Amino acid sequence: MRLILTFCLLAQLGFAAEPEFPLTADSKPQPGIPQGTIIKDTYTAMEGSVFPGTQREYQIYLPAGVDQSKPAAFMVFQDGVIYQAPVVFDNLIAKKDIPPLVGIFIKPGVVPAANDNALPRFNRSYEYDSITPTYSQFLIDEFLPAIEAKHGLKLSTDPNHAAISGNSSGGICAFMVAWYRPDRFRRVFTGVGTYVGIHGADQLPVLVRKYEPKPLRIFLQSGTGDNNLYCGDWWMANQTMERSLTWAGYDVNHAWGEGGHNQKHASQIFPDVLRWLWRDWQTNIEVKANPKGESKWKGYDVVGDGVWEKAYTVPSLPKDELITEDAETHELHKCVADSSGVVYAYGDSRWLIGISEEVTKQKFEVRIGSLAPVKSAKTLRLWPQENGDEMIQPLPQHTGPLLLAPAYSSVAVTHDSKVFLARRRTLSVGPLQEGKVELGTYIRGLGSLSWLPDATAMCLSPDQSQLYLLGNYNSWVSVVNVTPNGLEHGQNFCTLDFPATGLCVDTNGWLYAASEVGIQVCDQAGRVNFIISTPKEAHDVCFGGKDLSELFIACGDAIYKRPTKAKGVVSGQQAPIKPAPPKL
Repeated sequence: MRLILTFCLLAQLGFAAEPEFPLTADSKPQPGIPQGTIIKDTYTAMEGSVFPGTQREYQIYLPAGVDQSKPAAFMVFQDGVIYQAPVVFDNLIAKKDIPPLVGIFIKPGVVPAANDNALPRFNRSYEYDSITPTYSQFLIDEFLPAIEAKHGLKLSTDPNHAAISGNSSGGICAFMVAWYRPDRFRRVFTGVGTYVGIHGADQLPVLVRKYEPKPLRIFLQSGTGDNNLYCGDWWMANQTMERSLTWAGYDVNHAWGEGGHNQKHASQIFPDVLRWLWRDWQTNIEVKANPKGESKWKGYDVVGDGVWEKAYTVPSLPKDELITEDAETHELHKCVADSSGVVYAYGDSRWLIGISEEVTKQKFEVRIGSLAPVKSAKTLRLWPQENGDEMIQPLPQHTGPLLLAPAYSSVAVTHDSKVFLARRRTLSVGPLQEGKVELGTYIRGLGSLSWLPDATAMCLSPDQSQLYLLGNYNSWVSVVNVTPNGLEHGQNFCTLDFPATGLCVDTNGWLYAASEVGIQVCDQAGRVNFIISTPKEAHDVCFGGKDLSELFIACGDAIYKRPTKAKGVVSGQQAPIKPAPPKL
């Protein structure tokens, strides 16, 4: 009998009933409160969509008395109508606790079955759980414009007027939309958010700490009874996200409880969540990044609280200035600076632009491959390739020449004129002797020269004793030692969080890697410490401007710059600089 009683007590403790979460009056219809109207419809994505062939039901809530000719604040929900949202909207709008919101309730996409004996394709996890920008692209660039046109809506383009929400996988989806597009959404509520390892969301707490803080206001809800499955522990994951957001200085709030993986607790608190998300909406609508100045983001030590500004915009070029008529070869994908701070930007066309502190521009008609500053052109000699193209050409500039290597994907030069060349082919690493023929290219008169394998970008350490290489897959940075005997002791050095396309270093020995998500910055030990957000995808990065204290990025159609507290390095025109040792 004692064993039976003990088992019953344990069972009661282990399987305690989930607490009740009764709804408040704000979530129930109230007499005398004007009610909004609901529009129901279905959207089918066309073949050009990121989710082609998907069908999804949606509903639109229009607040009572809304003027559809004026831009409206709005809130998007994944998984359709949740949290009794239309009723809550009615009540809180009447109290002026929130602005007159248009509610947009979207269900995930389904590709219909091919026949009666086939299963439809259910797109929910792919759309919602992924940490890519794909769903934000669908929502912002495709779905919202489509329903605006169909239903005569006019949604505000001010991101401070837009909120987004979801439960479970819909919660992580809501967060990712705002994360990638804070220019469109800045208020987020996630209930029992799936911040676990399904499609990589378990990485988010670390990325939140590394990324430059974004202008977002975020409310999280979870409970001790949340899911604990093969891909992670929801309860712990939500707490970890909240701690990361707080560490990074976000405007964040949370509600923890004892509920399970459902909508009960989130529905109970939803009215107060809305009040918090939209607080002060009548007097101060703007959501700011790091509003209290309490962020511990390490990037502030390098870029402070400065912002990017355009240094140069690419003009439209006539066809006769392009190598091919069908390629966008006028875009700028590379940038490099000389020791005076003049930045040279170029792409695949026959020209490059010199951008000085005064933003004066000088155009050069040359065939572009890769560029590197050199101290003097006297030790460099021009030798033609078999096809007659110039392989290496010094270009006289303000304080020193640029070394032009059209046939190569990357070039680096030391202060004593050691030249390193790389092209995107797999070749052995080693010195190339004077007069030796390799792939029909004659190399002579360049002093010590090494041939590098399959490198898309490279740069030297400040002391010029190590050469960093960005490889073919662009997620690893390799390193080799520069010695009197050539290149030795090569190994993988740094794992980037995202693939990169360009490299540079500062005088402290920190490595900057340009990528579509921003500038990833690694310490001397090869660890990505922080990511500087960029206005567009950055193809390349370099230091330039006065004292080499501005960061420049090549973004295709424009060059941007941003002030920094760090100073850059121009190895080909500066003597070696020994940085301080890293903290290990």
